[in-house]
Order: sequence, then structure tokens, then C-alpha cells
Amino acid sequence: MRLTDLAARLNATLDPPGVDDRRLSRVAAPDSATPDDLVGLFERRFVDAARETAAGAAIVCPALADALPASCARLVVEDPRAAWHAALRLLHPRPSLCPPPIGIDPRAAVDPTATVADDARIGPFAVIDAGARVDAGAVVAAFAHVGPAAHIGAGAILASRASVLDRCEIGPGAWIGPGAVIGSVGFGLDHDGRLPHAGHVRIGRGASVGANSCVDRATVGVTHIGDGAHLDNLVQVGHNAWVGAGAVLCGQVGLAGGARVEPGVVLGGQAGVAGHVTIGGGVRVAAQSGVTKSLAAPGDYSGHPAEPNRARLRRLARLRRLVEP
Repeated sequence: MRLTDLAARLNATLDPPGVDDRRLSRVAAPDSATPDDLVGLFERRFVDAARETAAGAAIVCPALADALPASCARLVVEDPRAAWHAALRLLHPRPSLCPPPIGIDPRAAVDPTATVADDARIGPFAVIDAGARVDAGAVVAAFAHVGPAAHIGAGAILASRASVLDRCEIGPGAWIGPGAVIGSVGFGLDHDGRLPHAGHVRIGRGASVGANSCVDRATVGVTHIGDGAHLDNLVQVGHNAWVGAGAVLCGQVGLAGGARVEPGVVLGGQAGVAGHVTIGGGVRVAAQSGVTKSLAAPGDYSGHPAEPNRARLRRLARLRRLVEP
């Protein structure tokens, strides 16, 4: 993308004003950038690397613009981190997937009763089972699996080796990462072993499920991941759990069966949520916390069992004063 076009898209001011209209090919780190690259400088801790960068241009706030070398054009904005995110989307629209060509690869296995849109992309060795549906513009990458009667919405992406099992639904524009499993049997048990799980999974519009994460099918009914919710890698969502729109589950979070996470909740890495508890909207749970009972009031929680973060810190401070000599 030309520098002037990028500046216009980011609503940025070019400095110096008459800089040549160079082309930029990618976003890079300051210490490894080339003259074809764009970098971001939005925190003072990156200043030392930025002083020596060979990048052709940098997104920067006014306060840090002087830290860049003269050879580096400046895209000056008030919120450089947000502009850098936008630049990533502009220069790397599909950074984690080189999609197969439009059509069905001859090495894929597609059941005759499946429905695949003409402009869908089905990669080599993908498997699409009986009665499955793959809508317009969807991508089923190499070795991915779409189970019987499953539905992949328009523009959704199944990365390599992802599995969407029988009757599960992936919403339009959703992204299912490499090795993720949607719709495995849940961990419902009795004295005779695992129960049959007759339900399914529904992933909402624009949601994402990271690599090697698992969303288990419901015992009956549906396990729900809302529109625009984002699950990091290695996340476990148990049977009949409900994750609201825009919620964020960081790496290694685990939701037990029937847990409910309201819209906009953030769960830090390795946080655990017990079965059948509800986490209300506006709650943020710190990494490695254990939620053993419902949390209704918005705010920050931490510890095991999770409690309001300020209350926990005050209690720890009092305890420290008791035991210190």
C-alpha cells in the first residue's frame, strides 16, 4: 500500500509533509524492519529499538516522533496502538491462513449430499460429511473436517485440522483455529460412564476459537459462543456452557459444564469457572483465579475462590503485616 493511501486510511498526518510516496508491504518489528516495512512506536520502552530502525515508515504519537531516524517517515496519530491494529488488518488481511483456491480440491472428500457454495474454498484432504453445508466464501482448509449436518456460515474459516462435528453451527465470518474441536462429547458422567450428548454447538457471527481449543456439545440443547466472542488457544468450554457476545477467554481458561459468561466478560489466562455459575457483564477475572460461585457486580476479581480484587489485596496486606517480624 502506498504511504499516502495508508495515511488517509488511518487518518494520520504525514511527517515530513513532502515525503516520497513509498510503498509499504508489511508490518514488522523495529529491530528487524526493512525500508519496505511499517513499524509502530506507541510506548517508551520501544524507543531504543526505534532509534536504529531501518523501517520505511512508523506509526507514532506526537510525543515520540523525534525518536525515529530521519530516513523513517512518520504517520502521526493520537492513538498509535489503535492505528497500528488497523494497519495490521490493512496490510495483512489474512495473516494466519493462505486460503486454498476457490472450489473443491480434487483431493478433498465431499459427500454427494453435502452442499458447498460455488465460491467456497475446500482444501486438500478436507472432509465434508453427509448433509453438511458450507456457505458462500467459507474456507475449509487442508485436513479440516465438517461433520454430518454441520453448517459453516458465509465467510467463516476452518483452519487446518480443525473439526466441526455433527450438527454444529459456525456463524458467518467466524474463525476456527488449527486443531480446534467443535462439538466433541462433553464430560457428563454417571456410574455407567459418559452420558450420550444429544445437543450441539453454536458459534456466533465473527467469533473466534483459537488453536487446539475445545467446545463440547451440549448434553441436550446447545453450547453457545456468542457473536464476536474470542477464545484464545487451549481453551476448554464444557457442555451446555453459554458465552456471551464479545466475551474474551484467554489461554487455558476452563469453563465447566453449564457455566454462563455474560457479554463482555474477560477471563485471564488459566482462570477456571465452576459448573452452573454465572459471571455477570462487566466482570474481569485475573489469571489463574478460580470462580466457584456466581459473580454479579461488574469489576475486577482475583484469587481462589475469586473475590473483588481490592478486597483481596487489602486482606493480603494485613496478613503480611501480621507475619512480618
